Amino acid sequence: MGKVRLSEIAKLSGVSESTVSRILSGDTSRKVRAETVRNVLAAADELGWASSRTESVRRFRRHVNIGIIFISDHESIASDFFQGVVKGVEEEASILSGKGENLSLSQLSADDDNYDSSLAAFDAAIILGRGSKERIDSIVSVVPSVVYAGLNSTEGMDEVLCDSREGIKEAVGILYGMGRRKIAFIGPVGSGKRLFNEHRYNGYLEGLDEVGIGRSSAIAEDCFLMPQDGYEAARRLLSVAMPDAIIVANDNTAIGVIRLLKERGIRVPDDIAVTGFDNIASSAFLEPSLSTFDVPKAALGRFALRVLLDRVENPRSYSVRMTIPYTFIKRESTGGGV
Repeated sequence: MGKVRLSEIAKLSGVSESTVSRILSGDTSRKVRAETVRNVLAAADELGWASSRTESVRRFRRHVNIGIIFISDHESIASDFFQGVVKGVEEEASILSGKGENLSLSQLSADDDNYDSSLAAFDAAIILGRGSKERIDSIVSVVPSVVYAGLNSTEGMDEVLCDSREGIKEAVGILYGMGRRKIAFIGPVGSGKRLFNEHRYNGYLEGLDEVGIGRSSAIAEDCFLMPQDGYEAARRLLSVAMPDAIIVANDNTAIGVIRLLKERGIRVPDDIAVTGFDNIASSAFLEPSLSTFDVPKAALGRFALRVLLDRVENPRSYSVRMTIPYTFIKRESTGGGV
């Protein structure tokens, strides 16, 4: 076989000859999509162009433009939880950059003015937050490689999870073991189309079944996951029932719940025990301090980036799920230590 020309590689890969030249020479002065790099290297291999050199380019030349996409309408990317996950992504990217990876990270929120146009520029994306199925599908249809990182399964893409459904289910058992029998839930209940990836209420119902209380005895108030939402949900709940324990979907919401209980003169935990989920920094400093489930937030971000880059390098026909363990932290709101 004669010498392979750049024009032949360009024709087979469907890009310009100049793009082929930049990729195969290791020129990093201009960004090139990861998918384009893969196509050019595949064409070069197929045509027999200096395989040892393509392997070098494959290892050190790749540039991946990664979006950290926040899809929620009712939560803040600036919250302790999401910033912990983002920090993990950034730390891992820094480590990989020191090993020859050529990565760029950009944050994008679904309510940004440039949301649609920015999506098309990403080679890969890490999805954070909860949203509709339509919003999640729109990202998957545009971005070649995607992973979800968080607490609720999307059931259909690569995921790195700390499973809140199982955690809330476990919370029911913990409270039941403390002698609580009227266990309520405050958080997203009627998610439906509004929140496709939200499963904590189902964990609560499964927990009631498991301890023998039964889901027919469920006491729940639907709300978004911010302190003011928890405050209003607790007010509505107390107008119809007096539980002896409340499982709150996350710590932010529990802040509002505890505030309302204190205003009503209800003692926590003597009258009502309260648990949260995700262990944000302020949960240990509430009065009383909040029992919660610690989520390794930075680990979610670090492993999400690893799983994402594996898919970029090795496209698969199947999805993978990595589960990060949570840990229950017993504090004053359930009668524990500080």
